[in-house]
Amino acid sequence: NIPLTIPEMTLPYTKVTTPMLRDFSLWERTGLKDFLKTTKQSFDLSVNAQYKKSKDYHSIPFPLGAVYDALSPNIDAVHQHFERGKGQMLDFLTKSYNEAKANFEKYKVETSLDKFPRTLRIPGYYIPVLNIQVSPFTAEMPAFGYMVPKEMSTPGFTIPGIGFSLPSYTLVLPSLEFPVLHLPTSLQKLTLPVFKILRPSDHIPIPAMGNFTYDFSFKSSVITLNTNVGLYNHSDTVAHFRSSSFSVIDA
Repeated sequence: NIPLTIPEMTLPYTKVTTPMLRDFSLWERTGLKDFLKTTKQSFDLSVNAQYKKSKDYHSIPFPLGAVYDALSPNIDAVHQHFERGKGQMLDFLTKSYNEAKANFEKYKVETSLDKFPRTLRIPGYYIPVLNIQVSPFTAEMPAFGYMVPKEMSTPGFTIPGIGFSLPSYTLVLPSLEFPVLHLPTSLQKLTLPVFKILRPSDHIPIPAMGNFTYDFSFKSSVITLNTNVGLYNHSDTVAHFRSSSFSVIDA
């Protein structure tokens, strides 16, 4: 039972200042003296909470069939939009690749094979609730660089009076761009994965509430306290609460 003294301090990153705390006794101020006989008294504290999952489900009506009716006719339209977008993408990539190839060949610059990407593979997956199955997807991606050679010329000039002249120079310097270094031919045959929409049920299963129990026990030489709370899911929801205590008082 040693009183605590905490000096005044300012909390970091704030302007809040805590007051000084002098001769604060946990034994006196927190009520421990009412439960324990001495400051060296031991006690037992036990807390146990348990939840047991229920095997039952509740079925909630939900018009998932309407979602199926709305999505199913639009699958073909998605593929048509993809084909049009793929054509525009290939035109852009082909133009970038041809320009970069012409510059590299003109200035005899070799590209690194390490920059070429690997094949992208996406396994098939299932979208719950909407009941959609998607097939695996494989595509070889194009490779992009960061630099292309650019030709630059410095102007020539002559300083009058002293006859000093500097000729024009042509330099080939790297220019920051994102050219296409490798354009796989398989992109022309690239297609979307197959989307298979299964007709879902018009009900969503929701797990039923399980059983929840909570036990609290406190034991010391002065007082013993036991508390039990239970929430059970039977035909109706049933709640139980039990508490008991006894104490020993020296006359």
